[in-house]
Amino acid sequence: MIEDKELQAEIGKHLMQPENYGKLEDASCVGVGIDHSTKSYVIMYIKRDDKDILDVMFGTNGTQDTTTLGSIFTGMIKGESVESAQEIAEELNKDLQESYAAIPAPKVDLSKPEGEQVEHISTEHQDSANMVLTAFNAAMRHYERSEGGIEEEQYEMSIVKTCPYSTTECHFVTKASQES
Repeated sequence: MIEDKELQAEIGKHLMQPENYGKLEDASCVGVGIDHSTKSYVIMYIKRDDKDILDVMFGTNGTQDTTTLGSIFTGMIKGESVESAQEIAEELNKDLQESYAAIPAPKVDLSKPEGEQVEHISTEHQDSANMVLTAFNAAMRHYERSEGGIEEEQYEMSIVKTCPYSTTECHFVTKASQES
């Protein structure tokens, strides 16, 4: 129970006072993780050398969850070796995939009117974490590309998530528009 209280306190700290938020002017790599279904993104600025993450900052137009998770993640990798930061991201990605897989299938009630028959399932929390991790991976890819001689301002990657409504990946989900 003590661990839960400590975790809640840590989350609360990042919620109320996010760390590493903003633009890093002298970043050596910039990655963007985009959720095309909501038009939300995380942009991660990383200053690194061959071995270490020297500094990291991020920005987002996403929810407060996204800002909190970005603050926690950047705090975890700042000052770490690149290898260690990538291992942290891989472990968190495994947890994320398990979290997506644990989302229960939506309930279907055929007695309701069409358009209301399928229960809405939210993946907002998972998608926020997904954008943060995808932005990190995009930044690492940007660094590799720049080391290979490709000059670009940033590298963008779309998040990939599993649809709770099917067993396939949701690359781009849009809400159906209703006409009056």
